[in-house]
Amino acid sequence: MRFRKNDTITIDEKERLVVEDFLGDGGQGEVYLVSRGGEKYALKVYKNEESADFRYNLKNNIDRGAPSEAFLWPKALLDFDDGKIGYLMDLRPKNYASFVSYLTGKNKFRSKQVLLRWCIELCTAFKRLHELGYSYQDLNDGSFFFDPDTGDLLICDNDNVTADKKNLGILGKMRYMAPEIVRGEQMPDMHSDRFSLAVILFMALCLGNPYEGERLKEYDIIDEDAEYEIFGEKPVFVYHKTDRSNRPIRGYHTSVLRRWAYIPLYVKEAFHRTFVDGLQDRENERTTELEWLKVLTKYRDELIACPYCGHEYIVGFSEKKKYDVCPLCGKETKKFCTLHIGRNAVVLDLGKKLYKNHVDKYSARYNQAVGIVVANKNNPALWGIKLMLPEGVEIKDGENNVKMVTGSGVVPIVSNLKIKFNENIIGEIR
Repeated sequence: MRFRKNDTITIDEKERLVVEDFLGDGGQGEVYLVSRGGEKYALKVYKNEESADFRYNLKNNIDRGAPSEAFLWPKALLDFDDGKIGYLMDLRPKNYASFVSYLTGKNKFRSKQVLLRWCIELCTAFKRLHELGYSYQDLNDGSFFFDPDTGDLLICDNDNVTADKKNLGILGKMRYMAPEIVRGEQMPDMHSDRFSLAVILFMALCLGNPYEGERLKEYDIIDEDAEYEIFGEKPVFVYHKTDRSNRPIRGYHTSVLRRWAYIPLYVKEAFHRTFVDGLQDRENERTTELEWLKVLTKYRDELIACPYCGHEYIVGFSEKKKYDVCPLCGKETKKFCTLHIGRNAVVLDLGKKLYKNHVDKYSARYNQAVGIVVANKNNPALWGIKLMLPEGVEIKDGENNVKMVTGSGVVPIVSNLKIKFNENIIGEIR
């Protein structure tokens, strides 16, 4: 351990850091809790002397700033007398849990709505990262954190982020790396990021790996050679449409079997495209962040909660057969209204939110709420959409009666009611 409690680190002639605690030890470096001018930060110190290219890239990333608030981005570079370097970053708030703890069952998302919000945040963050010309290059289960109650996202380990098509030696973590990276045919880039992103999304929604199925039985032990074949040389998606040789193992991959069954068809197609077609055409057939955002927001829009057991499931607008009963308790699906707005169909269940992208087709704010379905305090059987807009909306009922509702008012949920959000966006409740 390089530093001990109460050690001071001079970062310039006038300013010092005080070491308050040791937070952890990783492959690349050690992380400490430090204070700087009364504020607390995390300090990562590299164990080895890093290359000039690595240092330049890290300094350049610090100067450019974080792609979005979701990234725990390096804030300041430190040079030590022995030639080694480190950097400061903000501390992760205590209300955030690791994605690993979700996969192991230690922590859970409060609801499926919240889980999907986190997935949408993840896609939004990587869309922004790629738009700025970066590639992350090492997406894995240890990179992400979540707020169980809100679905807010934090992304750590950002010191290896580089300009796309450039690599500083980090290839990634097995089980998350794209097959062409495992085989050594390509270096990590935006296209391998998209493969790894799909793996994280699959694990979030299904609690399993998309390439771990029946073929695991072929190996006495899952060593490096086995992993090379499973994830690099001969990857077979567990739900490949025509190759059924690697289906999830019953009694072992229970979570995947149970959860996949109720994922919407359009989400399944997005996974199949990346995990099957994307193996052959990495540049054109891997689902992009924008495409993920479209299918995941659609998934969220059609969720409904069973009034008897509370289980959340999709109505099934695009399925071969709509869900007329709850998949968990078997009780009849409750009656509901749907807000049709542009290409979106939002099930108006209690607590369901409208988002900025619903009322502005050019908006990329997929998690900025502009309305929420609420019940009347005096008569809980009456529901409405409580607006959170800067300006009011015009509503017109089935008899063509027109009324204005303020931006903080409530729109009644009535069949055949039309809501004019602006000149280009008109929704209708059916």
